[in-house]
Amino acid sequence: MMHSRSFMRHAWAPLLMAMALPVAARAQERELGTWNGRVDKETQITIRGNSVSSNTISGEQLRGRFRLASPLPSEDGTVRVAVTAGRGDVSVVQQPSAQNGYTAIIRMFDRGSGADRYRVTAYFTPAYGERGERGNRGMNGRGREMGNRVGVGRNNDVGAGARTAATLRWTGDVDADAEIRWRAGGVTQRNIGGSPLRAARSSQRGSGVIRGGSVTVTSRAGRGNVTVVQQPTATNDWTAVIRVHDPQPGYGHYDFDAIWQ
Repeated sequence: MMHSRSFMRHAWAPLLMAMALPVAARAQERELGTWNGRVDKETQITIRGNSVSSNTISGEQLRGRFRLASPLPSEDGTVRVAVTAGRGDVSVVQQPSAQNGYTAIIRMFDRGSGADRYRVTAYFTPAYGERGERGNRGMNGRGREMGNRVGVGRNNDVGAGARTAATLRWTGDVDADAEIRWRAGGVTQRNIGGSPLRAARSSQRGSGVIRGGSVTVTSRAGRGNVTVVQQPTATNDWTAVIRVHDPQPGYGHYDFDAIWQ
């Protein structure tokens, strides 16, 4: 009988350990807060520390409120969102990192006519757990600090081309909105509402697209707004998304540079 009990304990041990791992990982996740409000077309939520702001990219400017549960920490990690109300797309277009001052950006894009109510809760999971920190100490004797230092060195090696930057110049005529997607495979564009794009052209200079860094835009011509709505990260396969919003009737001509560094 004793042998039977001992066998059962050993047989169940691997299964219990496997079940415990997701629970341990979930325990590190913390809630940042919940946003409630109405969205007409596109709104972005920016979170940095205990500061939260919302910005209407396109559509009618409507009110929304963010209930802060805990500040976004100044450390590497991943932000995810859970949507309990809203008919459109909600995604994290910028993950916090040292390069962006540990700032997360959440995008809510409503494709329907009129406005819809959204309820979005954001969560943060640190990149380094206690188990990982102890493992680093065992390997190099300096703990997480040296592990981070090695990681930064690798990023600098990968992103060395970022010091010389990659530049995309885009020109075209836009009626309503246009979306330009820039990644290693090239550049694609499409109109969002309004008439099709006219005379859309793009050219690239510099060291080419890199895995890392961030994208900024400088407008040469255009009567509306040109903004980066998605920064390149590993989770989106290093794809930058640029939105052109033309608020006036008919076509507007746009000419801008996007710099990836």
